[in-house]
Amino acid sequence: MFSRTQQQWTRLVQPVLRQEFHGSATAFAKKHPKQIKKENLAKRAQRLAEFERTKPSPIVSRNAPFFSTLQTPASAYSSSESSEQHYQHFLNAEDQRILFEQTPKEIVEKNHLAAIGGVEDALAQEQHKIDTLRKMVSLQNGNAKAVQLWNVHQAIDWFKRKEGDTGSPEVQAAILTVRIHNLNSHLQQHKKDKHNYRQLRLMVHQRAKLLKYLKSKDATRYHACLDGLGLEPRAVEGEITL
Repeated sequence: MFSRTQQQWTRLVQPVLRQEFHGSATAFAKKHPKQIKKENLAKRAQRLAEFERTKPSPIVSRNAPFFSTLQTPASAYSSSESSEQHYQHFLNAEDQRILFEQTPKEIVEKNHLAAIGGVEDALAQEQHKIDTLRKMVSLQNGNAKAVQLWNVHQAIDWFKRKEGDTGSPEVQAAILTVRIHNLNSHLQQHKKDKHNYRQLRLMVHQRAKLLKYLKSKDATRYHACLDGLGLEPRAVEGEITL
């Protein structure tokens, strides 16, 4: 009786155990190496795509105080008489004083034009010549190239390390940034200018090369220059694609 019961139990339970055994083996079996590799490649491609999507642009920088000192042709031409006057040919405050105040006074005194009514009256009569000269050298009457040269001078003044510094990596990178922004504005209006697209890429890579050299020399100066130019390290390091 006991043997018969044991045989019946074996016949009833063994198929169930066999089914559970094979089911658990299928459920917990390892994935095929090719399937694992395929999933890993898909995850890697997704991470790379997300990395590239969030990468800052190497052309359009974030806002920085340096850019508030620059002029565009539109802002230079639309400046009013009440706003601050800017001049071409890198005229500083001392040059303006000599050109518009000291020199006219010396000419009046030399030509004895002040003999009748005094120096002030003679200068008042010559004021229209001074105003004409101001308009001639004003940035408002300059072309786009003059505006870009004025911005270059601002970049030199902003990033120079000492008086007369025009060759340090910071200054050269700032000058290239001005040219990059100027050319990028041009390309936004002229989409088919393929030649200047190449020139834009060359300038972006040239600036990245300068900043890489600066980083190898002094990391503190490198990060200070990036902050001044409004650039992110990811925008100028590694592979740059436009």
